Amino acid sequence: MIGRRSIALRRSSLLLTALFMCADLLPTGGLPAQRVEPDRGRVDFTLRTKPRPRMRAVSGGLVYEEHLYKGGLRTRYWSPTGLIKPDAFLERDVAQVAAGDELPLLDEPIACSFGLSVDGQELWDHWSWKSSQELPCEAEHDSQSGREDHRRCRHMAVDLVNEIRPIRVRVHTQVDGNPFLKRWLEITNNGQSAAAIGALYPMSGFLFAGRRLKENLPSEGAGIFSVLRTANFDPWREGDFRWVTLPDGSYSYGNSKWGMPYSVVRNAVTGESFAIYFGWTGRYSFEFFNNHNPASDDASLYFRAGLAGPGPFRVLGPGETATSPPVFIGHFLDDLDGIVLASHKFLRESVLPALPKGRVRPVEMNSWGFVAFELSEDSLRSAIDTAADVGVELFTIDAGWYGDVKSNWWQMAGDWKTGSRLPDGLEPIFDYARSKGLMCGLWIDIERIGTASELRKKHPDWIVRVHGASEGQTALDFTNPEVVKFAEETLAGLIERYKLDVFRLDYNTDIGLSGAQNRREGFVENSYWRHYDAIYAMYRQLRKRFPNLMMENCAGGGGRNDLGMLQNFHWAQVSDEWGGVRTLKALNGFSLALPPEYGLSYVGFMNDENYRYGDVDFRFRGQMFGHLCLGGVAPNAAEFPAAHRDKVRHNVNLYKTFIRPVLPTVKVYHHTPVLPNTEPGEWCVLEHVTPDQSRGYAGVFRLAGAREESYLFRPRGLDASATYKVTFDNTGKSVQMRGEELGRSGLLIRLGEVLRSELVLFERQ
Repeated sequence: MIGRRSIALRRSSLLLTALFMCADLLPTGGLPAQRVEPDRGRVDFTLRTKPRPRMRAVSGGLVYEEHLYKGGLRTRYWSPTGLIKPDAFLERDVAQVAAGDELPLLDEPIACSFGLSVDGQELWDHWSWKSSQELPCEAEHDSQSGREDHRRCRHMAVDLVNEIRPIRVRVHTQVDGNPFLKRWLEITNNGQSAAAIGALYPMSGFLFAGRRLKENLPSEGAGIFSVLRTANFDPWREGDFRWVTLPDGSYSYGNSKWGMPYSVVRNAVTGESFAIYFGWTGRYSFEFFNNHNPASDDASLYFRAGLAGPGPFRVLGPGETATSPPVFIGHFLDDLDGIVLASHKFLRESVLPALPKGRVRPVEMNSWGFVAFELSEDSLRSAIDTAADVGVELFTIDAGWYGDVKSNWWQMAGDWKTGSRLPDGLEPIFDYARSKGLMCGLWIDIERIGTASELRKKHPDWIVRVHGASEGQTALDFTNPEVVKFAEETLAGLIERYKLDVFRLDYNTDIGLSGAQNRREGFVENSYWRHYDAIYAMYRQLRKRFPNLMMENCAGGGGRNDLGMLQNFHWAQVSDEWGGVRTLKALNGFSLALPPEYGLSYVGFMNDENYRYGDVDFRFRGQMFGHLCLGGVAPNAAEFPAAHRDKVRHNVNLYKTFIRPVLPTVKVYHHTPVLPNTEPGEWCVLEHVTPDQSRGYAGVFRLAGAREESYLFRPRGLDASATYKVTFDNTGKSVQMRGEELGRSGLLIRLGEVLRSELVLFERQ
């Protein structure tokens, strides 16, 4: 009893001391701390020097603190609820007694707040904290609706200098009231010779712990930590997320192209979760270390996100600085729906670009469908007639508009001018589209150089080099400033000449997992980092030059749907898979990570697989939960059966009048979040509700594996106290029901056959 009381008194004394430890509080760049009302999301930074240098960031309910411990910058703790740990727990003896998280249980590089190696030296310690300053927030040159009110953003930079290598790292942290922080690094070579960066992890460290496992795990043998991760890195299988239990020890995954750099990490003991995004388009790696062994009753989890592949990733000349890709990380005490809602809100407000002022997301028709790449003026005019007939607003000409008849579009990329396929050029086609009231878009694979192109013959030195050779490569080398200038000016010329409303990017090439290489300062540098720095900057500059232009991202489907690319594009193609079931599953998965309005999903004819899965309503409704794009709905207006035409018109009109007006702000509820696209599945159920709960809609889709013909749908997002008009689109009939009854008793949706669907509309009365 005496021993326990002494410890308690010692703790109380230290806690009281901590309350009065104010003399070491550092000013944040000379600015007073900004205090925001709790309902708007608190935003704050605190810097202290004693007992060791540390920084604390607060953003909404998120609290993150890191400190310099034994020469390494390490996470002190995270909190998803706004709770701040007492400074007393930084005292070593108290931490030992309380088993606090402050003293590292794992003494490895992954336990540090970032990872960096230079010239073969792992720089995980021997850092000195030199200074800190508050800087202006990184701001988009355009703003989301309401983003101006969200400018309570704050940005802190901490400068560290290494004692082993002449390297300075500026650690950037940005918060804005959402339960997320943005972390990136600036790395400067302060030496007199080149410095080769062999490993880079912009963020890493401790996430959370699981204590007293025997009494807290729900069942014997249950996993402590699990990760929701991309399960498929193949084209046509985008959006395939699965939960994986993290084993003891190390676990990692990653890719380059296809497979979104995003994960949710869950703690089964505490109910906490993290959402992690890496804003990077090249090869990446998500790595986890579960510090647990079967004999232990405790566990702790560490992570790092960074560049992958053979290094060095950057060779810095004397005085040169490189900026890392950012990591966006959110901390939650919520279920998957809550994580998705908070993530979408953050991305809409703070990361993804808004549409140009006055624009709405247009219902689009892509020319490919029945036209494909052997297009002609007549075939394009016919597609335009069909588009106008069903209420489409944007007509986009896809691959093959350049080059001559019988030439292969992929081999001619780089020669961005019309040939014998369109002898009069694109102008009469776009003029015809505009005469029908349509906006105009154009597909350009600007980063590709075709094997039969004139550009390749003229500039063989513009091609990426892999293992010292460019043979067989079809990607332009954007580390070459001449390539950047050519690409930007070519795009600008086409946009101006054709008065484009939309530029559709594609990327039908691949540098490969290992990346291309260039010789630099006596090293062979992996070019991915410089390459994508230049590409991001080019598209950012293009948006500035053409502020009314809408930009559409595609990469053989959803090959580059990461926040590195999407920071400059207004929407992105989810997949090049057009079959109704896979596209539905792909959009379901896409909207776990990204807001649904950014996901272009295609309905129509691409090949004979498209019409094998579901009726017209099934195929349309699935894609109406994203950015709707049509293609190949009919060979021409004369061969467009009335029954089919009426269905298409109805769905397009319903999308434009009911769904699209609210889609950019909806809250998304995934009733079936994990739908492997390599399995038949039973049901796919999606629910979208406006933030004020006045309107919503839900899609119920019966998949091939469903044995029951009925699904009991209980809405999650409606107002229990309100009365709603509930309309069933299959019959057009409506009933009125209380929100409480809908949530409690639900709606029994009967679908007598597989690959059938129902769309339910909710309107508050």
